[in-house]
Parts: sequence; structure tokens; C-alpha cells
Amino acid sequence: MRGPRLLLSSSAVLLAVVASSVAGFSPLAASQAPPRRIVAIGDVHGADLNFAAILKKAGIIDDQQRWIAGKTILVQTGDMTDRGQGMRAALDLLMSLEKQASDAGGRVHALLGNHEVMNLVGETRDATAEIFATFGGEDALREAFGPRGRYGRWVRSKPVIAKVDDTVFMHAGINPDFGDVSIDAINRRARREISQWDDGVRALIDRQLVAPNPKFLAASEAARLEAEKLAASAVRNELDTQRTIAQLAPLANIGTSSLFSPDGPLWYRGFASWPDEEGADRIDAILKTLGAKRFVTGHTVTQTRRITERFGGRLFLIDTGMLGPPAFPNGRASALEIVGGTTRPIYLE
Repeated sequence: MRGPRLLLSSSAVLLAVVASSVAGFSPLAASQAPPRRIVAIGDVHGADLNFAAILKKAGIIDDQQRWIAGKTILVQTGDMTDRGQGMRAALDLLMSLEKQASDAGGRVHALLGNHEVMNLVGETRDATAEIFATFGGEDALREAFGPRGRYGRWVRSKPVIAKVDDTVFMHAGINPDFGDVSIDAINRRARREISQWDDGVRALIDRQLVAPNPKFLAASEAARLEAEKLAASAVRNELDTQRTIAQLAPLANIGTSSLFSPDGPLWYRGFASWPDEEGADRIDAILKTLGAKRFVTGHTVTQTRRITERFGGRLFLIDTGMLGPPAFPNGRASALEIVGGTTRPIYLE
């Protein structure tokens, strides 16, 4: 009798385990997957050596600049370009990591900064002779960032703002008074305005008013003058004339676009300058609208040259002047690691 009783008892235990597994309470059930690891890096500005060094320090790449971070998500919040002579090398590294990360199950989110947009419209005032030399000259740089250029095509494919889990990443900040507070709306507007710029430049080239890949001010001024001329002409009401004026208007009025307005998402500095009490209320309202817990932004170099947390962890400013002097005295390379609800700054020193 003792043997059958033991067999019956074992069967009962097995049935209980199976039943509890079905109910979702089994001690044998697989544990939840760990939260994803996110590493965010702010303004690089051509500091290719520091960029590679902080990627290595954060465990993203090895000595051969190969992706070793598995399923980690790397976010770069814009302004890879201008100022530092390693601009092209830094871009090449970031672009190469996109595919490597994807192959490993990770991802690279490269976002637009105001300096990427400046380059794609031919505004190179913050590029240097050393930068021009790496592209083969100023004209070659503008061609490389044009609609058909390698870097131009890549930059035009990037968003202004991205949400990863419960964190929103962007270059500068959101002024609620400027436009729709929506990730899709912000990205759609930027894509539309970039496309309008390219269409307007093509119209100027077709009319032989500018050379291919023109400088920014030359294109904007030529568009303004031609639009005014057509609006005052005797054929101003003809359909082709109206279409041309509509093509040129975005170039003439580029300063009011989200790409160049001081209140737009690529230039706005309110996140860094809002007073604590006022800013906390504003950030809370924006985060609630976006369904997120925190913002991570660059654009404004922090006074301490360290990653700065504001509003009780609802905002992290991560532009620490990576390029260093003379542009950013005491600047340092940094990265922000986010794992679940935990954040950790990473520095080279």
C-alpha cells in the first residue's frame, strides 16, 4: 500500500504544478526578460576619437570599432557634424554601426540635429578648412550632403525625435507654443520642409538661378528675389507661375520653418533654461502628452560639462562638450546609460 500512495502523491503534485502553470503562477514559469539597455550620446561635432573612445568605454564597440553590444540600443541625439576635423570619420563610424547593430539584434537611432540640417541645405558656416579637406573641398562637401550625396541621403532618412520604451530622445527641445506636440507630427513636418527645400532648389537650378548644390544664403536669397519678381509679373496668375512661387516660398521663408526657427525642435533651448518650478510643470505636461517618463536631449552644453539631471529625473541634458577646447573648454566625452528605470552617466576619465 505504501508504494501506490507515494505514486498517487507524486501525480497530485505534478497536476498541481501544471495547473498553476496554466494559471500563470508556476514557479517553473520563465522569468520576465530583463529591461533593454539604452546608451545615449549627445553632440559629437567631429570629435571622432572621443566618440570612438566613449563608445568603447560604454561597451558598444571593441578596439577595431566593431559592434559588441548585442541587443543594446544606441541613440545619438544629433550634431555629429561641424566644428571638429573628424566630422567625416565620426559619421562613417556611426553609419557603419547601424548595420552591425541590426545584425546583432540591437539598434542605432541617429537623430537630426540643427547642424545636420545646416549641412543638408548648404549652410557650412561652422565647417572648417580641415573638414572641407576631408571631403575634397567645400563644394564637394555640399555635394556629399545634397539629395544625391551619400551623407545627404543618410541624413534625410533620419527623424528629429524618437521614443524608445518610456524615454523620448531629441536634439533640442519642444516649445508647446510652436506647434503640435506629437512625435509623428514633429517628424512629418521636418521631412516635409526638407523635401520642400530640395524641390525649391531644383526649381532654382532649372531656371539657372543657382549652381547645383548651392550655398544656403545664395539659394534662399535667389528664391526670395525670383518669387517677388514672379508675383509682380503680368503672368502671376498663370498656373505654372503660381506653382513656381509656391516652390520658392519655403526657401525664402526658411527661418520660420521647424528646421531653423529658434522655437523649433532643433534649436529650442527652453529645456535647459526653464526655471525649476515652471519647467517641471511644462515637462510633465509634454511627457504626459507623449506617454513617456523622461526626455534626453543635447544641443545646450551643460555648465558643469557633465550630464545634468533636471526636474526630478524627467529630463537629462547630455551635451557635455565632447569636442573639447577651444570650442568647448573643459568639455568631456560622455554617455547616458538607461536600463529600465535606472540611469547612469559614463565618462572617459
